[in-house]
Amino acid sequence: MKKLLLVISVFLLLMGNVANAQSREEMEASQKRYEKLVKLTKKEPKTTGIQEVDSYTKNVYDAAVNSTKMTEQLQNLYYRQIGESKDGVTDVTVKKPTLEELMSLSVTIAKQAEAITEAGKSVADAVNASKKEKNPMKGAKIAAALAFTKDAYPILVEESALQTKAIAEMIETAKTSENL
Repeated sequence: MKKLLLVISVFLLLMGNVANAQSREEMEASQKRYEKLVKLTKKEPKTTGIQEVDSYTKNVYDAAVNSTKMTEQLQNLYYRQIGESKDGVTDVTVKKPTLEELMSLSVTIAKQAEAITEAGKSVADAVNASKKEKNPMKGAKIAAALAFTKDAYPILVEESALQTKAIAEMIETAKTSENL
């Protein structure tokens, strides 16, 4: 548990997003990233036959699919915590998320952040391996696979940062409310 909190804290410090409260604007931006990722992941990129490219593409694709699932969970918990619907309608009957629910999602988000970081480390290998391919037919497949990652990876990094920040703030809010 201490390791998880340390990972989240370090990630937040690196991203420079420690003190801001979660806002509706951030959630709307998250929703837009979510929609982009859903669109990008409707069709999994085809394999290229080059292990480095396929591994990198698969890791980014899997992270994007997982990110969409976590964004849905996070938004659900966020709106439950503030007692509103996505449309901004106040609902006092909604059950606030428990600290256990939040901590469970935080573990998943931390693992996802690590997976995204690891995928980013393999981009150079994928690009270098793709440059060695001389077959123009394979070159088109490689270009398509790398185009997917070029579109998806920056969105993943940004969404992961928001997810990490949001869950940390939600946990802090839940801990504070339990002390009241």
